[in-house]
Amino acid sequence: MHPEPLTLVRVSDECTELIKECKIIRIECFRFDCELSDKLQPGHGTDCHCGILTISTNLGTCGLGQFVIPCGNLKGDFVQWASVFQKLKGLPLQDGLQYVHQKQEAWGEVRSHLMATALTNLSEKLENLSTASEQELSYLSNRTYLFEHSGAYISF
Repeated sequence: MHPEPLTLVRVSDECTELIKECKIIRIECFRFDCELSDKLQPGHGTDCHCGILTISTNLGTCGLGQFVIPCGNLKGDFVQWASVFQKLKGLPLQDGLQYVHQKQEAWGEVRSHLMATALTNLSEKLENLSTASEQELSYLSNRTYLFEHSGAYISF
């Protein structure tokens, strides 16, 4: 079991205002094709789905979370699996973390942990904006590659 998502966010005095202003404006999920899955998760096999979840904010900061889902745990298709994240769009960062905590039982461990990881990553980037900018530029420059190597994609 993972700690409560709210305990993962360390709020410093200088970061408090940024976190209050931060709102989720876009959520994207990429399920990778076999080529990219092999590159990022060597030996993953055909019995699981690999991918990445990104959360973009009104401040230009982006949080990331990677996932590996055993095929047996994916009930329905990938879009249905990821559609639960739609309710987070428009929420402030702290409200998003609280929502994930509330939905943990309904979503299951994989989805809850994935979203909590992405939100925590986002919070850490807000605390250190110079590092976040470098990582975001690297991610954005690879968007075309991500689209070319995704078997499924959903955006809210």
